[in-house]
Amino acid sequence: MVKRMMTRMVLFVFSIAVIGWFPMPILSSMALAEDDTLANKLNLSLYGYVETSYTQNFNNPSDGVNNNRSFDGDANSFRPNMAQLVLEKAASPGGALTDRAGFRLKLNFGEDAKFTGGTGADDFDFQEAYLQYMPVDNLTLQAGRMNTLIGYEVIESPLNPNFSRSFMFGIGEPFTVTGFRASFDFSDSASFAVSAINSFAGLQQDNNNSKSIEALLSLAPADNLGVSIFGFWGPEGDRGQEGTDRMQVGGILDVQATDQLELVFEGYYGNQARPGMANARWNGVAGYAIYDFNDQWGLHVRAEVFEDAAGYFSCGGRDDDGNSLYSNAQVCPIGAASDQTLWETTWTLQYKPVPNLITRAEFRYDESDRATFQDGNGVSNSQSTLAGEMIFLF
Repeated sequence: MVKRMMTRMVLFVFSIAVIGWFPMPILSSMALAEDDTLANKLNLSLYGYVETSYTQNFNNPSDGVNNNRSFDGDANSFRPNMAQLVLEKAASPGGALTDRAGFRLKLNFGEDAKFTGGTGADDFDFQEAYLQYMPVDNLTLQAGRMNTLIGYEVIESPLNPNFSRSFMFGIGEPFTVTGFRASFDFSDSASFAVSAINSFAGLQQDNNNSKSIEALLSLAPADNLGVSIFGFWGPEGDRGQEGTDRMQVGGILDVQATDQLELVFEGYYGNQARPGMANARWNGVAGYAIYDFNDQWGLHVRAEVFEDAAGYFSCGGRDDDGNSLYSNAQVCPIGAASDQTLWETTWTLQYKPVPNLITRAEFRYDESDRATFQDGNGVSNSQSTLAGEMIFLF
């Protein structure tokens, strides 16, 4: 009941915001210009995208799952991935005091929202909902639910070079965090951000009595070079558990080799303490070659290796009865060993017939040192998929 009321409230707020985009003569008596709108008066922005896809798995898995995947978990099926709406008033430096305050509300609808919310239940999720304030020009404060500082890939498909997400992103990194963040710009080429958050898993409520910390140092030593160093540390066990610290550290190197070719490299290492047993360890490295022939055509290639040495992260996504959770994310065949090393290569051909429409055709090959992929009614150590994706931006 509470969630239903919250959903109705959110839709009401969005309805009011959308109405604000149209001239309303009735507001003329309130000293607004005839060609002004409520949105312009409040300096609001409304934007988003709609995404859908189809994925063919050549293993033809009997459980209908692309195993070890995250946002493309449905095999041989069309998928309404995401309809995302963002309502935002960005804080800006200088000017009036009111200009320094802002907010962002980012709402997700669709199959992917089950995974971004971390509950595996609802096709609706508040991906981001935070307040923002800039007390001085180079300091930004945020409080609420936000995208994580960790990793290269993100939830939003249009911002990624490939349709499918890497193992490193889908299995071994947080998506969103809830807490407080401070971001400081040292100069045009150096910035630092740090967050005090509830949980690595993006939970809105903390599952222990302490807070975790994530941080990001971003450097641009040259016009064509970007370097990011990120880290995470905090207790990630349940309430009352001691010695359950989790840490993750990694970095991203982004090189604009030519006007058409961008090269990206990401690597990280993670370690999780577990009372009474050996620590869990996971790590990975990925490389991207992003080549855009022109404004319409592009070829994006990714290769990666991901190791889950203790099986702590991969092959999740099933309840005690063997039913899949998280909208088929991270699922493996029942009984499969979860301590594994995964490899994959992905080739994505992108075409934009118009600037606000993205289409992608993608071939991907996955392999594991364990039999963690469904192959018909049996199991295999590999799978190949062919996918098509369409994204409309507005």
